[in-house]
Amino acid sequence: MAVTAPMGDPVDASGPGEPLRLRRSRRSRLSGGHLAMLVAGLLGVVLTLALLRGADERVPVAVAARDLAPGSRLRPSDVRYSPVAMNDELLATTLDRAAVHAVSGQVVVGPIRAGELVTRGRLRPRAAPSGRRAMSVPIDPARAVDGDLAPGDRVDVVLAGQQDVAIVVAGAEVLSVDKGDDGTFASAARQITVTLAVDARESQLLTAALADGDLAITRVTGATSAVGTPPVPVEWAGGGR
Repeated sequence: MAVTAPMGDPVDASGPGEPLRLRRSRRSRLSGGHLAMLVAGLLGVVLTLALLRGADERVPVAVAARDLAPGSRLRPSDVRYSPVAMNDELLATTLDRAAVHAVSGQVVVGPIRAGELVTRGRLRPRAAPSGRRAMSVPIDPARAVDGDLAPGDRVDVVLAGQQDVAIVVAGAEVLSVDKGDDGTFASAARQITVTLAVDARESQLLTAALADGDLAITRVTGATSAVGTPPVPVEWAGGGR
């Protein structure tokens, strides 16, 4: 025989002298189980979607649209974009659209086949503007306007030989100036390194001048070009005969 407890739950009172036992309704048990299953199911769906989204997160990166030979200059038309999925470390070595435009004109240093990734490691900036070469000149600051040079300056390189003084390179662009670790001159013996943009003939003349060693660099930014200036004999002391 079942009677109703004060709180409304059924109790089992079938046996005389037996303690009353509360029984939860079947509706209550089913509702709790369904709720737990629903929560677990939703969590599973959310986790699955998150994993699928992470596995399918692809980024468009540059691949070669055609075979690119070493020495060629990269142009935006040389690449197409393919979606790939990779970790951040590998992704940092590739090029997106903005990066391709930023490195446009850089030189391909290794063969890249059509369809291969165009990576940053296969590109190098041009040595110098206008197809020129970069060449460094070690020199004492006292022979290079006390080191008062900066990238973009124009300079003449002057060689004092045994018989004459000649401008071996006229109006070369300064690409960089290395003044040492701290940028100061601790002693008169310390040299600076001035890197210049030169053509093939100027690189030969400059190499010969470096072998002689008696060089001077003059800053000529904004000055009249010295191209065509003839050598001056050493015996012309003081600018006269």
